[in-house]
Amino acid sequence: MRRKTNNKYSGTEIRLDHILRGGPRKLNIVRRIAFDSGVLIMSIAVRTHCLDASALVKLYVNEPGSNNLRSYLQGQANWYTTPFCFFEALSVLKAKFKNQNRPDKITEDDYRRAGFALVAEFGARSKHLPDIEFTDPLVFTNVQDMCRKYPSLDFSDAFQILSVKTGYFSRMCGESQTVLITADQDLATAAEQEGLRVHLVR
Repeated sequence: MRRKTNNKYSGTEIRLDHILRGGPRKLNIVRRIAFDSGVLIMSIAVRTHCLDASALVKLYVNEPGSNNLRSYLQGQANWYTTPFCFFEALSVLKAKFKNQNRPDKITEDDYRRAGFALVAEFGARSKHLPDIEFTDPLVFTNVQDMCRKYPSLDFSDAFQILSVKTGYFSRMCGESQTVLITADQDLATAAEQEGLRVHLVR
């Protein structure tokens, strides 16, 4: 039996990106369509994605795997990055531009375009998301422990795993668990062993 109701959502659809930006509390409700004769709520699994520095660089400059990454993200509702990865990606872009002897060097136009896009996306998607504090003694102890557990990881890699595992979106579980996107095979392997979902860019 349908229940008649009058509400502000009648005949409308709530956009997924708006819900996702509301944070984890709103991620469980991904679509609501209201009719004059009642309200129909449809729930499907939605997850967000965390891009590390290697993935960010591939997103904004042309490298092997860039097209695959861009195509993959087009089918996703939302993604973000951490401040740590943001600054690391800026450093990589600078090195690609400044060191013209690199085989993967980029032009000044490429550098400025990629830098602008990276800064704009970070401001829109990630700037205001809370993150774990790298300089906290307990956090850094956990980072060091993870580096000892996985010798192929550096501090940046270990921090990225901890951020996804214990940070803002860590409460999402099951089919809604956050996906770490990286082009680093060692990081991907360690993250999977730590129980994270991983998308390896190839």
